[in-house]
Amino acid sequence: MLRLRSVTPPAWAEAVCREPLALLSDHAHCELRAAASSQALINRHTARTDLCDRLAAVAVEEMSHFRQVLALIDERGGTLQPGPPSPYVEGLLAASRRERTDRDDALLDRLLIAGLIEARSLERFELLAVLAPDAGLRALYADLGPSERGHAALFPKLARTHFDGARVDQRAEALEEVEAELLARLDFAPRMHSGAPTAG
Repeated sequence: MLRLRSVTPPAWAEAVCREPLALLSDHAHCELRAAASSQALINRHTARTDLCDRLAAVAVEEMSHFRQVLALIDERGGTLQPGPPSPYVEGLLAASRRERTDRDDALLDRLLIAGLIEARSLERFELLAVLAPDAGLRALYADLGPSERGHAALFPKLARTHFDGARVDQRAEALEEVEAELLARLDFAPRMHSGAPTAG
């Protein structure tokens, strides 16, 4: 897996759990975005058959997770809210767009960015599985954790399958720094990829 260069504080988990329906709605949209991202990569790289096959499996699994989160929202009497843009995802993609114009470079970045998003999500799922005061939330995130771990490992593995290892390492290091700096700048919100709450 890619290395996270910052640690989410327990206070983040405690704060997002104060608005569980907002967190779940945002989480559902994260699953939708992950499925759509895999499908977009398939569409742009149809000649890479093995890549398309693995990404298709990811897309199916992400949609299954979406349905699981949606069902929990419904059980709690909520509805899926419109999905606003994600400053976290947009910030990561913006770093790539500014610097990478070659088609292969763009694919490498997208795989590594997907791996970072999955790694950060895994870290936060693991926090919620332990710290959420709500048993239903703890159960959800404990259940999704192994799949998230698999995705977090898959994307850098795909990068190493399709690109030279030294090239992957160099770009991964740069994007890991971008991810940590971006997260440190984000405001807190009841969202999966928000910044940490401020003290007090």
